Amino acid sequence: MSRLSREALFIGNYFSHLRGTQPVMERVAIKLRADGIKISLSSKKIFWLWRVIDHFKYIFFKSYSIAFVDVFSDRSFMLAEWAVFWLRIRKKKIVLTLRGGKLSEFDARQKERVNKLFRKADQIQTPSLFLQNYFKEEIEISYLPNPIDIELFSFVKKGSPSTCKLLWVRAFTEIYNPHVAVLVLQKVLLEFPEATLTMVGPDKGLMNKTIDLIKELNLVEKINIVGPVSNDKLSSYYQSHDVYLNTTSYESFGVAVVEAASCGIPIVSFNVGEIPFLWNDRENILLADFGDVDGMADAVNAILADSSLVEKLSRNAREKAEVFQWNNIRPEWIKLLGDE
Repeated sequence: MSRLSREALFIGNYFSHLRGTQPVMERVAIKLRADGIKISLSSKKIFWLWRVIDHFKYIFFKSYSIAFVDVFSDRSFMLAEWAVFWLRIRKKKIVLTLRGGKLSEFDARQKERVNKLFRKADQIQTPSLFLQNYFKEEIEISYLPNPIDIELFSFVKKGSPSTCKLLWVRAFTEIYNPHVAVLVLQKVLLEFPEATLTMVGPDKGLMNKTIDLIKELNLVEKINIVGPVSNDKLSSYYQSHDVYLNTTSYESFGVAVVEAASCGIPIVSFNVGEIPFLWNDRENILLADFGDVDGMADAVNAILADSSLVEKLSRNAREKAEVFQWNNIRPEWIKLLGDE
């Protein structure tokens, strides 16, 4: 018989106070606190060195019995390595959560380093069937999908689009390819000249470049860049638009895609990472090969022209999204927090 750990430490990036949108583990922490579990979050510091210092302080001076460490690729991987090293000094139970969409590529370059980190964990989990499948020959990894606040993303039944409004919700950074959304709109306008595009998300280096492209293509009047939007306001964008564009290069789960699906907006996505593991083409999503702007634009045109396809995608996507509501995920978290 196990008892519930009442104190846990989450180690990752928690920048909602700066960017508006809450990361998954921050939302999980809020839910678990409602069960009377004390959760400490490290770190809310955006600068890398400050995060290192924060992790050290939390690991050595906070009270907890189990630590959950988010694992991403590249420079962030080093943060996980240091955290695990310090946690082992403190003899704490360690659960690694594999999150980075680029983690498979990082593993191909740094396999021994990745394996060394994995060997130090008591347990490894991931919200990504793609990553679980990638590592399945090397180590046992449990699947624990990310929850969404489905009550914040209520379903709106979609019929025949009347406004041809496209929506893109991601950060303006290389991994999410904001320029692709602009190029897709340019092609959709040939068939639907009334089409528009709304772009939601924080600037992480590519907003000015995206604006330059918009000006170059004479699409200033057709595109509205909103900037970051908090979780509790995102649903109004999903509900008021006709097609959601997912243009990412990598996808380890795709919270934004699930939130869009919950609201019933038809989704067009590149067929990358987690996407083909969770979603079925022409059943609850339309897929295009990675980098295929023409294919993505054709998929958008198909949605804008076919109300029966809209209704099918909308209904089935919502049904899929309901799998990820907290009530379905909570029992697995309670099990994880059990001490022998």
